Amino acid sequence: MRHLRRIIALVSFAGYGLLPTAVRAERLEAEKAVYANCRVVSDSRYSGGTALELTEDSASITFAYNAAERGKYTIYVGFDAPYGKKEVNMTVNGGRNGFSVEGMGEVSAGSPVLHAGVNTVVITPSWPWFRIDYLRIEKSPPTSPFVLSPTPVDADATAALQEMYSFLVGQFGKRTISGMMTGDMGSVSGDVTQQADVRAVCRAAGKTPALVGFDFMETTGIHEDESYNRQYSSKVLQLAKDTYRRGGFPAFCWHWRDPSRKTNEFYTDRCAVRITDAMNADGTWNTQSTLYRYLIKDIDAVADCFLALQREGMACIFRPLHEASGGWFWWGREGARPFVSLYRLLFHEMVVVKGVHNVVWVWNADNAGEEWNPGDEYFDVISTDIYNGQYDYSTGYARFDYLKKLTNSKKLIALSENGPIPDIDQEFDDEAVWSWWMPWYQTWNGNFVSKTSAAEWAKVMGDARCITLESRSAGWPSYTSFFGGNVRSMEKFP
Repeated sequence: MRHLRRIIALVSFAGYGLLPTAVRAERLEAEKAVYANCRVVSDSRYSGGTALELTEDSASITFAYNAAERGKYTIYVGFDAPYGKKEVNMTVNGGRNGFSVEGMGEVSAGSPVLHAGVNTVVITPSWPWFRIDYLRIEKSPPTSPFVLSPTPVDADATAALQEMYSFLVGQFGKRTISGMMTGDMGSVSGDVTQQADVRAVCRAAGKTPALVGFDFMETTGIHEDESYNRQYSSKVLQLAKDTYRRGGFPAFCWHWRDPSRKTNEFYTDRCAVRITDAMNADGTWNTQSTLYRYLIKDIDAVADCFLALQREGMACIFRPLHEASGGWFWWGREGARPFVSLYRLLFHEMVVVKGVHNVVWVWNADNAGEEWNPGDEYFDVISTDIYNGQYDYSTGYARFDYLKKLTNSKKLIALSENGPIPDIDQEFDDEAVWSWWMPWYQTWNGNFVSKTSAAEWAKVMGDARCITLESRSAGWPSYTSFFGGNVRSMEKFP
């Protein structure tokens, strides 16, 4: 396949008064690219005997690669990070990605879709003082198709859950669902379109997000019985019901406040609770421990919220124990094994014991390895959280591909938290069409709606490939199940 790897290295910009020079090579050597604020380092260990050390925040290396045909290409980066672990930014034709380097070696930096002809790859530091030796770019083998289950993992799924899950499967890869997280409930009185975060999207885009995010953070904890907490939790349920009635997707997370009741916190550095405090030495649950009883009490409180929706024939999405592998929440502080045990306990208590059967289950994997996987039988969707900088509408294709590989192409993939929304054209160009995306809230000084321009909001939400609440105006049920079924009619594209 060498004839497919025609490489051009730019030695200077035309803007500097010189024309770029094309060099055919197996690799793109860093020192032959266009660079700024880099130091040339000579060492026999490097390809060609030299590498570039990025010494300033403003350092950059710009490569060009001439692809023989359009398709996915894997970019490998030869590096040397002698000063410890560093984070590296990479943009390909304007689409941003990132990766880590530590020690010396070669790392896969993702598999973007390149167009036929010259493609531009720019490397910059998230934190300087590392060295880039070369890029190696290869045509990727054909990706495996998704093989999604026709049924959710809950064998006793309600009709509403089956309908919602089938809709997600049927639209996956074809359209992406617009979302928005809610924070401040303010004076909301049951109309989700009047909630402040949702209204912020409507003002920017002229459309309403179809998926609305809610949080159980006030449902449990030492203040759970106080009036503010009860009112907040009540308003969350009211808005979730209104979202579903309008044909939308209520999506819940749970900032689980310290179940030991010693603090009202959920961050690792602000509370001391440990999952293993409720476990025996052999890893089984100590059902007689105070912490275990509090865990069950809290899970049951959340389960009761889902049961309230279930009694009204409604389904929803649940992303429990999110961002665990980052370690900043107490449920991730002890690593993968206690997390997996807690996730499975939560699933068992809700589904088997309490009878909650109206939930699409989401494992929020982020960059986690296989050891964090609770098991395929415990989740329907795998998701990640990506926060690009303001007005950066990159898709996060490398993370999408990673999650697809991690689940052997068997699970739906969602962008469960984000800053700027991914550009709809880039999603399809990068072959990274998220099942849904959901910016964090605008209220409580979040300002995440403002990190996407009004023009981009209008472009994406006005595209037929983006599902809005307006395109779901017929409500549930409103389409024929992707796998067949007895619901009424196929939803029409807007």
